[in-house]
Formats: sequence, C-alpha cells, structure tokens
Amino acid sequence: MATVREDLQDQIIAIRETVVDGWKDFKSFMQETWPALTILLLILIVALWVADPAPPREIWAATGPAGSSNEVLGKRYASYFAERGVTLHLVPTEGSVENVHRLQDPQDKVMAGFVMAGAAPHHAKGIQTLGSINYQPLWCFYRSPVPLPIKERETLILSHNVNMGTTNSGTHLLMQEMLKLNSITGDLSKFKQYPDEQAIEMLRDGRLDSVCIVDTYESPNVQKLLKIPGLQLSAFERAEAYARMVPALEMVTIPEGALDLPTNRPSTSSPMIATTTEILIDERLHPAIQTLFLMAAKDINGKESFFSKEGQFPVFMDSSQHRSKEAQIFYEKGTPLLMEVLPFWLAEFIRRLVITLLPFFAVAYPVIRSMPNYHKNRVRGKINRMYGALKFFEQSLVTAYDPGQKATYLAQLDAMERDALGMKVPKSVASDYYTLRSSIDFVRNCVLRDSYNAHAAPTQPSASIEAAADDGDGDDV
Repeated sequence: MATVREDLQDQIIAIRETVVDGWKDFKSFMQETWPALTILLLILIVALWVADPAPPREIWAATGPAGSSNEVLGKRYASYFAERGVTLHLVPTEGSVENVHRLQDPQDKVMAGFVMAGAAPHHAKGIQTLGSINYQPLWCFYRSPVPLPIKERETLILSHNVNMGTTNSGTHLLMQEMLKLNSITGDLSKFKQYPDEQAIEMLRDGRLDSVCIVDTYESPNVQKLLKIPGLQLSAFERAEAYARMVPALEMVTIPEGALDLPTNRPSTSSPMIATTTEILIDERLHPAIQTLFLMAAKDINGKESFFSKEGQFPVFMDSSQHRSKEAQIFYEKGTPLLMEVLPFWLAEFIRRLVITLLPFFAVAYPVIRSMPNYHKNRVRGKINRMYGALKFFEQSLVTAYDPGQKATYLAQLDAMERDALGMKVPKSVASDYYTLRSSIDFVRNCVLRDSYNAHAAPTQPSASIEAAADDGDGDDV
C-alpha cells in the first residue's frame, strides 16, 4: 500500500514540476517574443476589420406599391431577417422602375429591391441579381358579361379607359413594350396611370373599363380583381410569341377552371405572359447579407405556388443582369453549413475568422515557429560573445600579467559571472551555459594561483575556453 502511495506522490510531483517548468518556459517565451506577437496580433485585427468587415445590422430594401405581392413579400422577408438579428427596413415605391433608380443612386440607402425582370437596363452598372423568386403574369381585366374573342377583346380594351400603372411601375413599362410590339400608336389618352389600389376601386365603381397589372396570383390586388363581378380576364393566345420576342417574358398557363372550379373559370386553358421577380442588389451589399436574402428566398419563395412547383425558386432566369458571385456559390453548394446549424451572427463570425486566419497563419506560422529558435540563438550568441571576451581576457593575462592587479582581475571575472547568472537560458543551451561558467571559474582559479605569472611555471590557456570560443561566430567575437 505504501508503494502505491509513494508512486502516486511521485506522479503528482512530476505533474506539478512539469506544469511549473512549462509555465516558466511560457513566461520566458512571452518576455522574449512579445514585440513580434503584438505586431502579429495587430495585423490580425486589421485584417479581420478591413479585409472582411462585419455585415451591417440594418438594411434598406425597396418593395412596391400598396397591395402588391412585393409589399407582402417584403414583410415576410423582414420577419425572416429579424429572427436572425438583422433589421430589414422596407421602402414602399411605385414599382420596379423606381426600385432600379434607387439601387443605382449611390447616395440612396436602398441596397436591395424586388424588381420585375426587364425593368433594369441591360447589365446595369452597379447592380447585380441574386436570381428570380416567382412569376408575375400580366393580368388584364375588362368589363364584359362573357369572355370575348381576341379581336373584339383588343378593340374593347383599346377603345375604353384602361389603367396601365404609374410611370415608375413595372406594369407601365411592360404595357409600353406590348403596345410597341403590336404597333399601337396614335391617341393613347385613354391609357390611365393610376396606382393599382386606386385603379381597382375606380374599376369597381365603373370609372374605369379595364385594368392591367403585373403581379403574382397571390397578391392582394389580384385577389380583389378576381372577386369583382362582371369582369373577364384576358388570355394571351400569342403568349409564346411574346416570350420568344422579349427575353424577359415567360409563358405560364391557367388551367381550365383553376380560378373558380364551380363556375369553371376560365372556361378554357388560358395562356398568360409573365415576367419574373428578381432580387436586385447594390453590388456593394455585404456577402453575408446576400446569402441571407438567398436563404430567405429559398425558405419563402421555394414553396409551391399557383404557377410554380416546390423548389423551383430561387433560380437564375434573367440573363440581362450581372450575377452575384455569392448567389452562384449558393446555387451550386446550397446554404452554408455553418448557417444551417448556428445562429446567423455566430456563423458569420466564424466564417470571417476562418477566411481571415487562413492567409494570416500562412504568414504567422513560420514566424511563430521560429520564435523558440530565435530565443535559443539569441542566448547562444550572448554566450559566444562572453566566451570571446573571456578568451581575450585570458590572452591578456598570459601576455601581460601583473600580480599587483590580481584584485582587479578577480573583479572583472566576478562581473562576467554576474552577467552569466543574470541570463535566462533555455534547456537546449544549458550545457553551453554551464561550460561558460566552468570556464570563468577555471580562469579565476588560475588567477588565484598566479598561474599566469611569467616567473611562475607556465600555464597554457584553457583548452575548453579555446574550443568554446572557436565554436562561436567570428562576428560575435
């Protein structure tokens, strides 16, 4: 039993001594290398702050007019962002054209917006796309007790008051393109430019005969129009032709009876022309916020809707704008793993830390690794210089020894020994250190015995001193 207790005590003592020695080595290391470590730490802080700054906690995004799907969508995105600690300020606008103008204005706070495909100039400067998130058909409703054939329908719509949206809306822009494609010019005074909500009430009251609006099926404005009695929805029999002629347009179909099965509305399958909603961003938007928009799009717009299947959006469909590199990575690799398992800010901090530390350690690692050798070489150099001084001192004694100066010689040797005792020596050069102290003691004994006196028996200089001095660098000596 005593043997076990003694063995346990020995182990505890060994552990304590190991910890103490390690702490002493660490303190010695820090005392020698703190200037270099401080510089490396400052480089790391600057790199972390400048090379990849933290994402902002507030973002401004342009949505659309009241009652539009973009207004509703913006609120859902804002809730998604709030759950992850980012405030998304929603900026109501007249529509896509205004959103593009605000994104292109470097002084505007708006950094993202929901924009109809084709509303921005081709490869607009300073703007990138995160992809398409839904279909927005062109809905044209007109007053008639029954659906009309295409020619009668066009004549009725063009000869009566029809609303085509405000000048800064995507609807207005698309309607202008449609008129141009059909070579309709001349008196356009019957085309009105009221906001969508106002136009819907005017249509309900009979002050308008037709309303055209670009929006999703789920938008509050479209749902209001579908419920107004006495209105017919215009199909676009040549939707495929329009889609071929205008790259920003797509063809979608409303199946027979899909709008109201009991009344079989529409009575036939109705082709429609549609654009897509794009998330356009200022190219300066932080990469992490871009990823957050894409995560929101996947969660919110990736669900099945009236015109799309689950997982169909988000996706790149509009080729007219520069594509975000962050979006390309997102579509190739999916949601970053860290953001799937960790809170947004923690995941983003770790990502920034890794991205910054990899190049940092490429520089810092060899520096840190060389620091112990630096300390060892510095101490060894000092030992070699002391060996050189001792060698020259002994040579002066051999050539010009004065017995009357013995006290002075001993004082000089004592000073050398004090310098040696004041050194903090790593274990790797301890043997050199103790050899130096032995050499100093050897010369002291020779002085005490007057061995260097020319009238006494000749004494050769210490072989150990000669060898140790010769081992040192000539520069140090």
